[in-house]
Amino acid sequence: MIFQVKALVPVLDYEGVYSHHTHPVRMVEIMGVIQSVNRATKYINYSVDDGTGAIQCIMWIPDNFQAVQDTSSFAWLRTFSLGDVVRVTGQPAVFRDVMQVEFQPGYIEGCEDPNAETLFRLRVLNQERDVYTKPLELPDFLLQEVKNKEVFTKTTLLDRIRAWVLERKEFCILELLDDEENKAIAEEQGQPGRELMECVKQLLAEGLLECTSQSTMEYQVLRPHKKIKLIPYGGELIVLDDD
Repeated sequence: MIFQVKALVPVLDYEGVYSHHTHPVRMVEIMGVIQSVNRATKYINYSVDDGTGAIQCIMWIPDNFQAVQDTSSFAWLRTFSLGDVVRVTGQPAVFRDVMQVEFQPGYIEGCEDPNAETLFRLRVLNQERDVYTKPLELPDFLLQEVKNKEVFTKTTLLDRIRAWVLERKEFCILELLDDEENKAIAEEQGQPGRELMECVKQLLAEGLLECTSQSTMEYQVLRPHKKIKLIPYGGELIVLDDD
């Protein structure tokens, strides 16, 4: 229901994700009566009320259709009127501290059945009772997939940062944080800045880096000795890796 959508809580560090009880939410579905319609160049704004509250629903118009004044010939761009009962599926979003629903053309439909709202409310009540009020439990195969992905991402990121570091003699931490490939891999963990700094700490522990300035966070790359075992004679050949 709309009052539940307006009560969603943002999940920190995950843009566009909200929580309802213990469940993450990225999409919502609402049904109600249109109270107002505001057509602008880039969007159509509907105010929808379902009896528990009213919420603004924003439909973004594609660039190549923004100059079209009469969109009635396009079913997916149809403009609904005051008093119409509609079902809207979109993404919750906070704009100027107010929750709204943003949706794409084609994700709003009119409801002619007089029982539609009643059936929708019953479905919402059943979902609240059977799904949302219960703790979130992921199936075993999905838990394993998430675990494997986390291990893979952490390993891949550390290998990537190590290779990036070895291409340099010295660097500033801002260079590392601004590298697009580094950020892309780190973002899979949800907190790219923290994940990249964890890699730097690991490389410091390995002796690959030395911090030359705490204030500006500059680092010098230390070229480690590489030990190669000789077979069959035994012993070791120490190769100095110094450009």
